[in-house]
Amino acid sequence: MADKLKVILAGIGGYGAGYVMTALNMEDDIEVVGIIDPFAEKSPVYDSVEDLPLFNTIDEYFDAGNIAEAIVISTPIQLHCEHICSALSHGLHVLCEKPLCGSPEDADKIVKACKEHPGQKVLIGFQWSFSPAILEAKKQIIAGIWGKPLSMRVIVRWPRAFSYYERNNWAGKMKDGKGNFIGDSVISNATAHYLHNPLFMLGTSIAASAEPSKIEGECYKAFDIETFDTAFAGLTVPNGKGGETKVFITVSHCSEESAEPVIEYTFENGRIWCSGDDRLYGELNGEPKEFGVIGSNLEGYYNKMTWLCECAQNSAESPCTPETALPELKVANFLLNNIPVKHFQEDSVEECTAPMKEKRLKVKGLDAVMKECFEKMQLPEELGYKL
Repeated sequence: MADKLKVILAGIGGYGAGYVMTALNMEDDIEVVGIIDPFAEKSPVYDSVEDLPLFNTIDEYFDAGNIAEAIVISTPIQLHCEHICSALSHGLHVLCEKPLCGSPEDADKIVKACKEHPGQKVLIGFQWSFSPAILEAKKQIIAGIWGKPLSMRVIVRWPRAFSYYERNNWAGKMKDGKGNFIGDSVISNATAHYLHNPLFMLGTSIAASAEPSKIEGECYKAFDIETFDTAFAGLTVPNGKGGETKVFITVSHCSEESAEPVIEYTFENGRIWCSGDDRLYGELNGEPKEFGVIGSNLEGYYNKMTWLCECAQNSAESPCTPETALPELKVANFLLNNIPVKHFQEDSVEECTAPMKEKRLKVKGLDAVMKECFEKMQLPEELGYKL
């Protein structure tokens, strides 16, 4: 039996709390040897790790003479580059939560650091890319079983309360107080999985993602934020099969209703989809297929941590590296920097509490527009809508 992997957890609030509980439940495989978080006491899981060595920075942890083999990074987006590079300099394998980082410039620094440390594995935590169901589907797509990819479309209606943008000092911001680029938008953070996955599925190898040759979009906001809370994006993406595939994505934090995400990928020989139950289905040449649970929640944490162990201890190759995650970052930043953000018409924005108990904003009529855009794979203005 292999020795337990000695892991540091950096950032244990928010999404990082899930890694704490997952790592502690994987006690046969993982030994949590330290916590890096200057605000650890505010974490809802602090009681579970308060007896572990606690430090403010990675450097402080090692300066104190501690050892580790790997690190899980769940810190704010604008700190990902600094923390990945620091971890690599200390000889650690890295699992960094998505997105890769804030800017393409930071991404270049990360890729450069990875090349300077070829013996260390860096995994970027787009959990669908570590899902056995998703990976099996991708293998079949690469093998040509499904034929040419014809189209891919995604719709995500995830309302967020005012508290979502008030939970920290960087949500919805372009830069933090120190000038570090964040670019936190609905499509670059909360729904980043649904931008990354079509590009990932169109990659010509397991750890590759396709990069669009053309990007069109419309971005809107109801909340008083620096970025946007609603996006429509139409991408033209080389598919590795001698052609291009149309990808369409619509996502919002101010939709009227909350609904589980829907993805639908259409091929010459069938289609693959997920429509809200976290399972991936297919129909190939008229025959039903079921790939199984994707693992968007707790299973997603487990899949990523299992892959970290495999990469660190058995030299497995990560299915999602910084270079795999880079096309998603480039698209998200293109939308931020090249598509003007429009305010929704004032008379269409309402304050409400449903379906959650907290105050939020919704845009009247937005759901119907999103659904039509999803079905027709066209932007609102192409369909004559003025939002």
